[in-house]
Amino acid sequence: MESVVRIAPYRKLVQWLSTLLLLLVPFLQVGGESLLRLDAASRTLHVFGAALRIEEFYLFLLVTLLLVFLFLFVTMMFGRVWCGWLCPQTTLSDLAEFLTRQSGRLLPGTLLPRLTCQLLFLILAFLVGANLVWYFIPPAEFLERLLSGRLGMVAGISLAGTMLLVYLDLALVRRTFCTTVCPYGRIQVMAMDRNTLTLEMNPARKAECIRCGACVRACPTGIDIRDGLQIECINCGRCRDACQAVMEKRGTTSLIHYTFGTMAQGGGRPLNLRSLVLGGLVLALCAALAAGVLTRREATLKVRRNDTVQAQRMPDGRLLNFVTVFIENRSRHAAVYDLSAALPEGAVDLLGPSNVRLAANDNRRVDLILRVDGALPQGSTVRLLLQRQGTTVAVATLTILEP
Repeated sequence: MESVVRIAPYRKLVQWLSTLLLLLVPFLQVGGESLLRLDAASRTLHVFGAALRIEEFYLFLLVTLLLVFLFLFVTMMFGRVWCGWLCPQTTLSDLAEFLTRQSGRLLPGTLLPRLTCQLLFLILAFLVGANLVWYFIPPAEFLERLLSGRLGMVAGISLAGTMLLVYLDLALVRRTFCTTVCPYGRIQVMAMDRNTLTLEMNPARKAECIRCGACVRACPTGIDIRDGLQIECINCGRCRDACQAVMEKRGTTSLIHYTFGTMAQGGGRPLNLRSLVLGGLVLALCAALAAGVLTRREATLKVRRNDTVQAQRMPDGRLLNFVTVFIENRSRHAAVYDLSAALPEGAVDLLGPSNVRLAANDNRRVDLILRVDGALPQGSTVRLLLQRQGTTVAVATLTILEP
């Protein structure tokens, strides 16, 4: 008899590795900053060592497009593999069922197992809630603020709300969410086609089924795989393993298997025009995002006219323009920047702070006066240069105004 590998060990390994990754990411750092964290106060996304401010909207747009097309690509290729193998809801439901079974073995027939189980649900709900907040507040700072009662209203409401939802999910909802509420499964059905990976009973071997019901009992969503493809199926493979355990005793293999497309339709081809186009779009967006992050300027310089003070002509003939500049250090290191001005039509001086020191990911507003010697042609433009160690890192322009 041909040996068939069980799916369960691999599925559990993927589940717990992905769960461990979610828990550890807030603790990992690159260049002294979180690997992935959204700092709401400064409206900055820290990701893999780069600090992306909300002004860099085009990068957020690329990330959004990448997630959308990646979702479509994975769903079209592998169906509901996310639901059965990676989704935190599935992992939490599996863990809740495991805790319920184990607690039931402690003093059966008493109230203690139920109380123990509910306490474990509360602890798990707190861990999930805290893990969510860690993506906004570093774990060490979160713990210090929590113990000192300075967590803050938004973070506190987020923690308490998530804890409540997760506890109710563990105690009451579990798989019901997947079969009735979750919109992801319904969206997936629209993205799937005849080439998508599915889980089905081999139609050529249906006569071998002994109607033992092992596949139905093993299914976490309670469907009967023998009835064909159903929206509630999460492609977890539990029915396949259950059937294999029964059929091995009869000297054969499982009647249920993974297949690209259904055998009734002649199967499918995972590598087709649609998958290649979507895969190409995903790769192109990954390349564009990587290029956008790697080619970001280390600093930015923005200039605008001071609205409170008008341009002035001094008695000696020199012209004064009052401006405000905004300097941002986007790098991961502190830096000292020099400000200078250049005007092709005449001499220009910069009055005010021309040497600015900024910490990593810091920004500053600087008020300056542009002093120009002599008369200028209408619409003359001055160039403001931001330099570090003699290298120009940013340039801004401003039209000189007469009083």
